[in-house]
Amino acid sequence: MNEPKILIRYKSRYDNELKNSLSSVHSQAYSMLRYCMGWEDINGELIDSHSGKGLRPSLCLFVSDATGTGLHQSAQVATSIELIHNFSLVHDEIQDLDKIRHHRPTIWTIWGKRKSLIAGNLMQVAAHNTINLIDFVDENSKASISNLLGKACIQMLEGQNLDLLFEKNDSIELEDYLHMISLKTGALLRASLNLGAVLNVKDPNILNAIDQTGKALGYAFQIRDDILGVWGTEDVTGKPVGADIRRKKKSLPIVHAMGFESGKYANELKKIYSHSEISDDDVNQVLEIMNQIKTREYAEDLTNNYLEAALISFRDSKVINCFQDDFKELIEFLATRNY
Repeated sequence: MNEPKILIRYKSRYDNELKNSLSSVHSQAYSMLRYCMGWEDINGELIDSHSGKGLRPSLCLFVSDATGTGLHQSAQVATSIELIHNFSLVHDEIQDLDKIRHHRPTIWTIWGKRKSLIAGNLMQVAAHNTINLIDFVDENSKASISNLLGKACIQMLEGQNLDLLFEKNDSIELEDYLHMISLKTGALLRASLNLGAVLNVKDPNILNAIDQTGKALGYAFQIRDDILGVWGTEDVTGKPVGADIRRKKKSLPIVHAMGFESGKYANELKKIYSHSEISDDDVNQVLEIMNQIKTREYAEDLTNNYLEAALISFRDSKVINCFQDDFKELIEFLATRNY
């Protein structure tokens, strides 16, 4: 699957800023950060990059480009967004006890949970320092950027807390789930687009269209993640089939299965989720129920509905056609991505 132009075109812009932010200090704490970003191995030796897609900083720079804001002006903002995203991943990995990300051991499995928490916190501080060092905007604009990013951080953490609370709750409705992912995943994605526009766009209708684009994109991205968390293959995602079932996550597939036909399978699924550990047989039993009630098809339809909503909202922003075409290509990629 070829990566869309949006994920390729802007990578060097924010990558260079990220490396400037994290490569100048030589200490174990910063080595953990560089390992997390995929630039170094556990011994601090440079390696070929094992970094993620860079969706959030790419979206920020794409909207900046599409709305006439200079890319140089937005590169530091995009860098801050990616640092915030990785700070959340470090903490998320500890909370979910994830041992692998991007086919490499997560940092808490190497340096321990306490040091990894410090690394995550340091990443967050580095993100806010990046905003404070911006010297090409007035103080009001800098405050707007900082407020948008701060609000997204708070919402993201609220969403992560809800996700953890849901693990102990057997009565999660679709509305509960959608509210949770609008915070946990959607807040930073939405902010990424909004921050790309805030320096140059004053028209409230355009700003609203971009905000609605980010909102729909956040739903679609997380639901696709949930699909991969159940049916993704280990050689691509780095996690075994049924990974989210083994972790007892209340992701969309399990929310759908538990609520199907007024809870037809709810008792059976609750019994499985009550086990101290989820066995291979348990996973297969859950997958069989989901297969019977076409849970995957339901989740894919919902993903596609939100991606279509994002496409319509972005059209309403009235940016020029070449950017519309690039965004459509991204939407098509997100609909079928397998990592």
